[in-house]
Formats: sequence, C-alpha cells, structure tokens
Amino acid sequence: MTRKKIVKIKVLVIGSGNLAWHIVSHLSFFKRFEITVYNRTLTPNLKQLQKEFKASIITDWSKVDKDTDLFFVCTSDSAIPSFASKIKKSKAKGFVLHTSGTVPLKAISTASKNTGVFYPLQTFTFGQSVLWPEVPIFIEASDKQALYFMESFAKLFSNTVVKLNSEQRLKLHLAAVIAGNFSNAMYSAANNFADKELGKDYFKYLIPLIVKTAKKTRSVSPVKAQTGPAVRGDKKTQKQHLQLLKKYPDLKKIYKSLSKLIEKQQKGNAKL
Repeated sequence: MTRKKIVKIKVLVIGSGNLAWHIVSHLSFFKRFEITVYNRTLTPNLKQLQKEFKASIITDWSKVDKDTDLFFVCTSDSAIPSFASKIKKSKAKGFVLHTSGTVPLKAISTASKNTGVFYPLQTFTFGQSVLWPEVPIFIEASDKQALYFMESFAKLFSNTVVKLNSEQRLKLHLAAVIAGNFSNAMYSAANNFADKELGKDYFKYLIPLIVKTAKKTRSVSPVKAQTGPAVRGDKKTQKQHLQLLKKYPDLKKIYKSLSKLIEKQQKGNAKL
C-alpha cells in the first residue's frame, strides 16, 4: 500500500525578529508546513532561521510564491499596512494575519478576502524558547469562517485561545505594557541602583523576590499580594529610602508616586 503524499501548507513569515523566530521554531515541528521567511535584507537572524530550522529565505519580494497559503506578518506595527498593500498587489489569495497588539484588523483588510489577528501575550527573545501551550493567544478575523480557521490554527500553539476585537486588544496591550514593560523598567532601576550603591552582582539576590511576587498573583489579587512600607504606612522607612534617593531624582519621584498609588490601592480608591 502506497503512502499518501502530505500536501504541505505554504507559510510565509514576514520579518526575522523575535516573534518570527518563535513562530518558525514552533511551526517547524509540524511536517504539514512549508516555511519561507522574508526579510528586506539578509540579516544574521535570517541566516540563523535558515540554518536552525531549514526554512527557505528570500530578500526579494518579487520571489514570493503567489500560491502561499498563509502570510504571517511579524513586522513592526508601522510596516504592517505597507505589507498588506504588497500582498494585495501580488494578487495572492492566501490567508493574511498580523501579530500586533495595537494595530486594528482593518489595517490588513484589503490584503486578502481572509484576514486575521494572532496576538500572543508574551515577551519574546530571539533564540530563547517559550512554553507555547501556556501563552494566551488573542484572535480576531474577517468573518466566521476565517475565525474558525484562526481558532484551529492558534490551538496548534496554545491551550488558551480567546476571541478579542481590535479595541479590546489595544486595551489588553496597554495592560500588558504596564504589567510587563513598566515592571521590567523598575527591575532595571533596581539593578542600576544596586550596582552603584552596593557593587556588581547584587541584583541577582532580588530575583527570588521578583519570582515569588509574580507567582503570588496566581492565587491572590495583586492588591492582596502587595507588601512593603507603603502598605504598612511605615513613614520612617519611606523617609530613609527617600534620603538614599537624593542622588537619583527621577527614581525618587517614581518612589513617591508609586508609594501614593499603593496607599490608595489599599484603601480601594485608586484612580487609574
């Protein structure tokens, strides 16, 4: 008995950055996908994607296969509309999706009859794996049939797939920036302060605290998980801290503002 030949789904990943690496990495596990990566220039990242995952690479848009089944736009937000236009001009009929948390679905609506958004809520670093099943993915699509495809496709990555419109996704993205990027900025500030005031390598002693604080929010609300001098109303300690921050005026202002926010949150009357 002869085996049936697997008809592969042709995927074009546009971009060779952090998220592109993770998309290509994951899809490469499935034999059903034929992966090509496009980037305007032959970057080291593009070469690594070719070497590590045996993906085809191209730098000339005119060489894009018109029979591509799925266009995965993994570029900067500002570049998404221009690639939608390029896909439209190429007269390709494949499904087109972007991965942005802030760009509305309508930005690619002219690219194809079938369009969607595939927004994974996670921080990605080139070459560093993530546990895809634990990454929530938020989807949106041009119609019910396209949404059905998006759900099925997203479930190849994650155990948590949620429908979300463009307006809601933008709000979620803002919440993610506050929770993730702003928190990381504070880690950086703590790292800088420790380096200057204590010496190199002291930040590593804060990592168990950071991990424990994040883990606590799995079981209790962030407000209930909060500890520290602002929660206790410990003005003496706060005064000592502010004295130490005299050489760091920007951080001193942030310390005061966040302490006030924590106090208001504990009283239940914090204003966003």
